Amino acid sequence: MWRTVLGGCLAALIVCPVPLTSRMSLAQPDLRRDAGSKERLRLRIASMNVSGRQIAASPPEALPQSSWRHTFGSERVAARTARQPVRFSADVVVLQGVTSLAPVRQMLPARKYHLVVSRQILQQADTVATPVEPVGTTALAIRRDSGLRVTAQDHLLGTAEPPAGAEMAAAATAVRLTGSGRTLWVMALDVAQGCAGETSPEDVAPCQAAKRQLDAIDAWLSDRLGAGETVILAGRFHRPFGTARLPGPLGKLIRFPSAGGIPGTCAADDGSMAATHVLATQRPHGHAETTLDGRLLPVDEAAPESGCLLMVDASL
Repeated sequence: MWRTVLGGCLAALIVCPVPLTSRMSLAQPDLRRDAGSKERLRLRIASMNVSGRQIAASPPEALPQSSWRHTFGSERVAARTARQPVRFSADVVVLQGVTSLAPVRQMLPARKYHLVVSRQILQQADTVATPVEPVGTTALAIRRDSGLRVTAQDHLLGTAEPPAGAEMAAAATAVRLTGSGRTLWVMALDVAQGCAGETSPEDVAPCQAAKRQLDAIDAWLSDRLGAGETVILAGRFHRPFGTARLPGPLGKLIRFPSAGGIPGTCAADDGSMAATHVLATQRPHGHAETTLDGRLLPVDEAAPESGCLLMVDASL
């Protein structure tokens, strides 16, 4: 009898925790949604240029006093310059001007962000025989606790090929993100700068390069729209658009800013942020409209000279 009772108790101890474990395993990160609609997705997107002073470095570490070791001699330690992790919070960070992974990974640590960098940076690393100034390319960083998972990548390396007489451009990079039953594409782009409208001979080459990039982006976007997919494009264009309507499939998207300037202030803005835009597909007829609301912010409020970013809240 005692064996029967003891066996029943042991069985209870083993069986009882199972329902608790199964319930705990169902807790998954969820995308933020509007309370009024389970289908409405809200994302925070940051777009920033990480070249030059747009990434603020912390002061170099002080060199330790040299000391003799009987076997190896005096130790030599070089000063190290580290980049500080970003203090702002965004679900997706769209980057332009990437020439090296190290400072970007310091700004967006791997434990917090999944980084996808254009394969253009690998192509440039292969050209060691002909050293040239690297072209700043594009990248995307997806916050790991956002509930978004990268399920596909698309590297538009053709957008980097310049026409004759123009400089190499930045390749666009896109990722497909999935979370809580919703799927969308986010593209990082950096259109060739220096095109003021082809009003002078020196404008011709940059404007041709910008048009070539936009044509390739239009073709890619047309395929996504044809498949009924949700798309967000973010980055620097060749000029501010104001109230002008974009040609082709880009003209079907809503954008921020749509007119006038960008709200907010940033001491380090040299005027280039005016050409930074975020565009998104419209929701199907019968659904609440897509909205984009953004502002200009310093990369680091404690060090406003470190650069600027465009922060946009998208409701899709």
